[in-house]
Amino acid sequence: LTLVVNFGLYSAFIGGYIYVFLGTVKEVSIGPTAVMSLLTYEFLHGHGIEHMVLLTFLAGCVELLMGILNLGFLIDFISTPVTSGFTSAYSIIIIASQLKYLFGLQKFKTKGFIDNVTKLLQHIHETKLWDTLLGIICILLLLALRKFKDIHVGSASKELTERQKKLKKAFWFISISRNAIVVLLSAYIAFLFESSGYSPFILSGKLDPGLPAFTLPAFSVQQGNSTVTFPEMCSELGAAIIIIPLVAVLANVAIAKAFSTGGSVDATQEMLTLGICNIFGSCFRSLPTCGAFTRSAVSNASGVRTPMMGLYSATLIVLALSLLTPYFYYIPRATLAAMLITAVVFMIDWEIFKPVWKTSKRDLFIVVLTFVSCLTVGVETGLLIGIAANLTFLIYMWARPSVHMSTNKISTGDQYIMVTPDIGLMYPAADYFSNIVFKAGISENGIFLPVVIDFEYMKGMDYTSVMTLKVLMSTLKERQQYLILYRVKPHIKQIFDNSDLKISCCETEEDIEKILTVGKVDFARSETLPLMENGSKEHRKSVKKTHVQEDSIYNENETYPLEPIININVDYQRHRSPSLE
Repeated sequence: LTLVVNFGLYSAFIGGYIYVFLGTVKEVSIGPTAVMSLLTYEFLHGHGIEHMVLLTFLAGCVELLMGILNLGFLIDFISTPVTSGFTSAYSIIIIASQLKYLFGLQKFKTKGFIDNVTKLLQHIHETKLWDTLLGIICILLLLALRKFKDIHVGSASKELTERQKKLKKAFWFISISRNAIVVLLSAYIAFLFESSGYSPFILSGKLDPGLPAFTLPAFSVQQGNSTVTFPEMCSELGAAIIIIPLVAVLANVAIAKAFSTGGSVDATQEMLTLGICNIFGSCFRSLPTCGAFTRSAVSNASGVRTPMMGLYSATLIVLALSLLTPYFYYIPRATLAAMLITAVVFMIDWEIFKPVWKTSKRDLFIVVLTFVSCLTVGVETGLLIGIAANLTFLIYMWARPSVHMSTNKISTGDQYIMVTPDIGLMYPAADYFSNIVFKAGISENGIFLPVVIDFEYMKGMDYTSVMTLKVLMSTLKERQQYLILYRVKPHIKQIFDNSDLKISCCETEEDIEKILTVGKVDFARSETLPLMENGSKEHRKSVKKTHVQEDSIYNENETYPLEPIININVDYQRHRSPSLE
C-alpha cells in the first residue's frame, strides 16, 4: 500500500506545476486517477515499474502529437448530455467507493461500481462505530461550513459598514477553507487519541519520505539473462499505448467541460498540456495522469479562481514527500472520505433531466445511456458509448436530411417543383436524396414536371454525391425531364467542373423561367441550346412566380404514377441562361 501511495504522490506534483503555465481550466487538477490506475494495472499484465514509466512516456507522446496535429476539434463531439451523464455517474462511483472508508471497512477490494455496492452490502455488518460517527460529523460540518458564505450580514437596503464587510469576508474565508479546517481538526483529535494509547479510527498510515530522482524512462530492461528491447516493451504494452492517452484526453476534457464556466474549453491546448505533463512525469516515475475528477471537485468546492491552484497543491505534495509525511499518518480515512463525498455530491446533475425531457427526448436518451453505461461497464467505456450514440444521431441527420418541396408557377402558367434540402449533400444521403428528386417531378395527375434543386443551404458535396447526381440527371433525361440547380455556390461548381458534370445552373428566378420557356421547342432535334445573359430588363420585369404549394415535406413512402412528357436537356455553363438559336 505504501508503494502505491508513493507512486501516486510521484504522479501528482509535476502535473500541478506544468498546468499552472499551460492549463486553461482553473479547477482541473492533473494527477493520478482511479480510472487511469486501473487501466494501467490491467494493461501492464504483471510487468514491472519500468513498463509503467515507459507507458506514461509513450502516452504523453501520443497526447502531445494529438495536440500538435490540432485534433482538439474531435472533443467537440462530447456533447453536454454526454458530459452530464459522465460526471453524474463518476460522482456516484466516487461516493460509493468512499463509503467503505466512511464505515471503517477496509478488508475487501472491489472492481467497478456494481461490485463495490455488492461487497459493501456483504460487509456492512463489520461497520466500525467510531469511523462512521466521525465521518457523519465531518459531512455535517462540511455542509454547514459550505453555507457560511451565504450568511447575510447587515441590512439588504443599506450599505455594509467596514466591520460588516470584514465579517462577511471572514465567513467567506471560513467557507472556502472548510476542507482544511475539517482535516486539521480530525487529525488533531486522532493525535490526542493516539497519544493516550487508544486509536479508534483507521488512519492514513506511514508514507516513505523523499522525492524521486529525475531520470529518463528505461527504453530497455534486463530480465534474467536477457534484455527486453524498446520494440519488445512496446509490443508487450500493446494497445495501451493508444487506449490510455485516448481515455485520458476524453476524461480530461469531459472534466474540464464539467467545471468550465463561461468560455469554451481549448481541447487542443489541453492535449498539449496533458502530453507534456506525462512526458515530464515519466522522468519522476509517474503513473499516466489526466484531469482528476475528485481533486477537481475539491478545488471547485474550495472556490479556486485560477490554475495557480496547482502551484499550491503541487508544493504541498512536495512538502508532504519531503517533510510532512509523519504528520499525514494521523489523518483519519473517514475524514478524507467525508471530504470527497461532500465535494462530488453536488456534481450530480439532477437538474438536466427536466429541461432535456421538454426539449429533446433524444438528448435525454443520451444522458441516461451514458449514465447507466458508466455505472455498469466503467466510466471510460461508458463515455465512449455516449459519444458513439451521439455520433450515430448526428450521422443519421446527414444521411436523412429534411427536404422541403413546393410547386411553383412561372408567368406562362407552367409549373415546376422546387426541392430544397436543409443540409449538405454527402455520400450517406446521396441515394436517399436522389430517390426524392426522382419522384418529386411528378404532379398529382401523373405529369412529369421540371425539377429545380435549391443549393442555398448546401455547404459541400463529395465525389459519391456528384456521381449520384450525374446518374440522376441521365435518368431524368431519358424521360425528357428538366433538372436545374439553383443558387449553387462557386466551390460546388468547381467540384462539378472537376468531375466533368454538365448541368444547368441558375442564379436567379428569371434564369429558371428562361430555361423553362426555351423548353417548349421541338425535342426531336435533341440539340443542346447555347446560353446567354440574363435577358433584358423588360423581360425580367415580366417574370412572375406564384406558389401553388409551399413547404411540403417529401414522403418517401408515397408512390407516384409515371407518364413522360416532352422536355429539354440543357448543357451546364456557369451563371448563364439559355436562349433560342
